[in-house]
Amino acid sequence: MNRQALILMLLLGVGACSRSAVQPLPEEIARLEFMLLLEPAPFQRTWSLAGRFEVTQEEYGLEVRRTERNLPVAMVSFFEAEAWCQEHQMRLPTQWEWQQLATSGRGGFVVPETARNSLELGLRRRLPVGVFERGKTSLGAYDVLGNVREWCVDPTLEIHYASGGSFATRDASSGVTGQLEMLPEERAEDVGFRYFADADVYLLQVVLPLWPQLTRSEQKQAMQHMVQWRANYRIGLAEELRLEGAPEDFCTALAQP
Repeated sequence: MNRQALILMLLLGVGACSRSAVQPLPEEIARLEFMLLLEPAPFQRTWSLAGRFEVTQEEYGLEVRRTERNLPVAMVSFFEAEAWCQEHQMRLPTQWEWQQLATSGRGGFVVPETARNSLELGLRRRLPVGVFERGKTSLGAYDVLGNVREWCVDPTLEIHYASGGSFATRDASSGVTGQLEMLPEERAEDVGFRYFADADVYLLQVVLPLWPQLTRSEQKQAMQHMVQWRANYRIGLAEELRLEGAPEDFCTALAQP
């Protein structure tokens, strides 16, 4: 073997080692960066996790052009959206959870016309998620009153709603006037969804089983995603996790100031 070939092999070996040393977080844990923590909604006892953004076409697995990857998915029924969520160990929200996300538990939530993709804007089409920085909620959720309506359900009455406003609606509201009752098998060009999960279940059954497989650096990175949540919410959730047998070091790190 000549010297040039030997050098090339060594370089390739070093490159391979470097790439293998830097592994992305598992999808289930990396998703924490795009989740928000919600306190228990009215009529519910559990803390919830919610997506910061509406689920995009790329996330949903659609084959689309590059410029369309970050558009919120639409034309999906409640059943199809719920199936996608369950496949990723999550679910669709109850109507109370969706209201909690939209209002941060503080009553009504109104977004200026220039800070949401509604009919007043005049575009009449979806935009990439997260465009309207001024239109996000106090918790950091984007597009709750614009872009596409979002599936939710009243589990007590088994009524399904498309909540919030969309590019095809006016005067978007987070209240009952912003809820459109639909059949779960229906689809619409301005109806998509956002994922939710029970916070304790997701952390105990999805995150913590993977935790020992992470390096300390990866654990720190994952915890940095979680400490972006409101401190008083994290403290409450950590106490609940302790009662359910979560490791003390995990709960302590989650509850840090």
